[in-house]
Amino acid sequence: MNTPTKTILMGAVAGLLASWIKSIAEPPLQKIGEDYFPPEPGQLELKGADVTHQPENMPPAVLAKSVYKEYTHQELSSEQTQQAMTGIHYTLGAVIGIAYFLALRKKGRVIPAQGLVAGTVIWAATHGSLVPALGLQGKVSEMPASWWVWEFGSHLVFGVALEQSRIIFNKVF
Repeated sequence: MNTPTKTILMGAVAGLLASWIKSIAEPPLQKIGEDYFPPEPGQLELKGADVTHQPENMPPAVLAKSVYKEYTHQELSSEQTQQAMTGIHYTLGAVIGIAYFLALRKKGRVIPAQGLVAGTVIWAATHGSLVPALGLQGKVSEMPASWWVWEFGSHLVFGVALEQSRIIFNKVF
């Protein structure tokens, strides 16, 4: 297998793995965030503010429902919304993983905290700017303080998982 193909495959797998780890981290991080920073009334109704109790209101679900309605003039069922949301979440994770591996394929050394930097950049490029600009999430300035704990925190988890996967895959493969 040639090096670019191997890099792309490893990036996709690492992105899927990091997405899975991120999805496991989100609910406990939300609980911690809400315990320390209880949301104001109505804040959890904002798009993207409540991953635990309102997954149908998360950005991938909002996107899936909007696109489906635009092209079919019908509503997605709750089950279809969940399936679409999962597909979007993991597809984006794989694409980010590929981009990350391609960007760092020539760097042999490990940079301390690189995964944290990656998670921060990924959050800033998505939930910190593009996602609210597209209307898929509430404005960052209006989100509850607890959201910062789980949304930003889970992106840090994603970045660390992605970087650790890169380190391991580069040693094994």
